[in-house]
Amino acid sequence: MDTSRMLKLTELNTSQLFELSAQNENLMNIAAEFKATVDLALLRNQVVDAFAFYDLGEVKEVYQIFGGYVNTSFGVYTEKDGKKYEYFVRKYKKGIQENEMELEHSLIDFSIANGLDIAAGLIRSKEGKTFVKLPESYHGQVAYRYFAVYDFLEGEDKYTWLDPYLTDEEFASYAGVMATLHNASRNYDPKGRERVEPKILDFLKILPGIFKEYSETDIHNKFHSFYQQNLDDILTAIGRVNISDADAAKMPRNPVHCDYHPGNVKFRDGKVVGIFDFDWAKIDVRLFDVCFCLVYSCCAWEDLPDGSRDGDLRLDKCRIFLQNYQNKLKELGELEPLNETEKKHFPAMVEAANVYLINWCLSTYYSDVKNYNVYEYLAYLTHQIKMMHWINAHKADFAEIAASI
Repeated sequence: MDTSRMLKLTELNTSQLFELSAQNENLMNIAAEFKATVDLALLRNQVVDAFAFYDLGEVKEVYQIFGGYVNTSFGVYTEKDGKKYEYFVRKYKKGIQENEMELEHSLIDFSIANGLDIAAGLIRSKEGKTFVKLPESYHGQVAYRYFAVYDFLEGEDKYTWLDPYLTDEEFASYAGVMATLHNASRNYDPKGRERVEPKILDFLKILPGIFKEYSETDIHNKFHSFYQQNLDDILTAIGRVNISDADAAKMPRNPVHCDYHPGNVKFRDGKVVGIFDFDWAKIDVRLFDVCFCLVYSCCAWEDLPDGSRDGDLRLDKCRIFLQNYQNKLKELGELEPLNETEKKHFPAMVEAANVYLINWCLSTYYSDVKNYNVYEYLAYLTHQIKMMHWINAHKADFAEIAASI
């Protein structure tokens, strides 16, 4: 064999391989840092490009705001006529429909005009629109992303949905703001606009099929195994939400926030002084919004001094919230407080609200398994499964609270 024109494949010793492995890791870190730098610079440029559609002055500083799971948010400083201004900017998720944003924005405008004076107001573009769209080009494919500019709300971001440990005074104010929102929006006309997502009682009818499809996904990890082990119990929980059409017809429909948790409001001196993030708002059963808020806001994520454990709902906080929600609506004297039919089905709707949050966890994770942390979402799902069993074991307590308000 003539080896003069051949490349000899040499053997590397262990020390050489360790050295190359270290160099490879360094190159990967450089590449990751480079990508992060480019991505952040691109985001800043997009925000600046979006502001070109507004008469708000020159963009001076842009800060990304963390905490959301769907949209990307920014705090922006501009300068106009020698004065400094601040705004909140939202870059909407891929795939959102214009009519969904129009629903959200028109609802915000309507609610502010009718009494919800602590909501973040929308800034109009030079053309009078509440959002603008910018092209994004990847490998020759062009898609459009939507941006909206809001007033920047003052107040403190004290909590997130993972640490909802409000004081009793804050819970009372927090409940009153939801009541004010429901009251202010009660006569809102969506003019045919709707969310793509079905209303909760219709959604529960199709979720079993969706959940079974998720269970058949060809994935092999701890999240998927845990989900498969608990699927039958989840389906049983859906079946327990048995609200007749006749009773459903007696439950007021109203614009609902559908994401009202402590991370979407701002506080000052024990009071809620700002509300934002209407991305999921829609027209639905009013009781669902109340119960979804309780599932978000009255739960424990850890062992607490009051004896609550991860997945428990703190009944004393539920009582404070419900009573102050009722009190505020009575004070306003326009939208009726929770009626007897709503009180009757309060325990069932709490269960429905928890199933809705389980769906959020599943639909988000299975939509992009490769890019979501399996242990993070396993923690979320484990929390909601614990809550599912806790809610079922405490139906009588929920019934008593509803009857007492």
